[in-house]
Amino acid sequence: MRLLVEAVGRVLARQGFRAVKVNVVAREAGVDKVLIYRYFGGLPGLVEAFAHSGDFWPDVVDLAGGDVAAVAALPFAERLVLVSRNYLKRLLRRPLTLEILAWRFMEQNELTDALDSAREAGGNRLMRLVESGDVPPSLDMPALYAFLGAAINHLAVRSRTEKTFVGLPLDDPATWERFEAMLERIIRSVAG
Repeated sequence: MRLLVEAVGRVLARQGFRAVKVNVVAREAGVDKVLIYRYFGGLPGLVEAFAHSGDFWPDVVDLAGGDVAAVAALPFAERLVLVSRNYLKRLLRRPLTLEILAWRFMEQNELTDALDSAREAGGNRLMRLVESGDVPPSLDMPALYAFLGAAINHLAVRSRTEKTFVGLPLDDPATWERFEAMLERIIRSVAG
């Protein structure tokens, strides 16, 4: 099972989303393709297992900086700032995830649906952590998450292929510090 999950990541990294086929992944793993069906019920199940493996998407513990209980004890705005900053930093350290997000922007099929399922599950766990306690009742959290996530995902994906965005150098750590500061400012202005 591990060989197959790792093979999906290697095929994605080397050849892209369209290359993820049963025969290609089985050959990459050095196993018979029947194991994909036996262990995972087919290619979508294998891709979903890859998405849940920890190599694809940062988990709640990672986004909490290692201490979920300490983050849960923070005031709401602090929780959201910390998690948003960590999400941006962790995403930038995952080139394969950025590649997958870029492909996901361009197409939808049963394999992207499997990745979305894992991303949503992680997002739901993260929302439960962020929303524990003192969330202002008038705040439209789904809309806020959508805007924050879209901004972070967009900027991170663009950093793969573009040197600048609106005149800001995407290869300069100072630019990302500015983005983090703006994220914090937006969150604090909305969350109080």
